Amino acid sequence: KAGTSWYFLALFVSAGAGIPDFRSPGTGLYDNLQKYNLPYPEAIFEVNYYRKKPDAFVSLAHELWPGLQFKPTLTHKFLKVLSDKGLLLRIYSQNIDGLEFLAGIPEDKLVECHGHFRTASCIDCGRAADSEKVKETIVQDGKTPKCQHCG
Repeated sequence: KAGTSWYFLALFVSAGAGIPDFRSPGTGLYDNLQKYNLPYPEAIFEVNYYRKKPDAFVSLAHELWPGLQFKPTLTHKFLKVLSDKGLLLRIYSQNIDGLEFLAGIPEDKLVECHGHFRTASCIDCGRAADSEKVKETIVQDGKTPKCQHCG
């Protein structure tokens, strides 16, 4: 709103990095999940489905892991400049790609509404997992991480 210090900007920044959006017919992520034989597209992100068939999510996480195939765009870098100049109050993102963080925007300026890949915890006991070990297990080994505490 003009005349105030509050501005709202909605962007499809990650699409510019080559990451598909979720719902575009033909190119969206949900349209391209058939290879996982899901009962419905959203199941890939549901804990109850993950408990039964974790391989679908692990495979998708392997493809989308932040910083491997996809990099921050010029827009992400511009947002970092705004942050550095003290002009960025907060970024609310529905993306799970972590590109804002990879661009160097401080965590205290980020609200990642659907989560991120930087931390992990057990879906049974709730204990924090070693995020580097989780990444190694998914990205390098292509396997489902197991909890170091409860198995």
